[in-house]
Amino acid sequence: MKELIWKEAKIISSRVSHGEFAMAIDELSKGSLKPESMITMVLHSSETQKAFELLQSKPEEHLKILLEFRK
Repeated sequence: MKELIWKEAKIISSRVSHGEFAMAIDELSKGSLKPESMITMVLHSSETQKAFELLQSKPEEHLKILLEFRK
């Protein structure tokens, strides 16, 4: 944990993956995948439960919901 703090690291994760993570990283590195176009909503981290509920109840409207951890 100290190393994360010392390096001011960013933690990036994904909720579900069906093995396509490596392919997505490859496409990102080629510049052929534009992740900003996949983000359908930005919510504060205090609304994490709401984000999961929206992804489950309205999958046709939300592809990725970005959680912000700033105050």
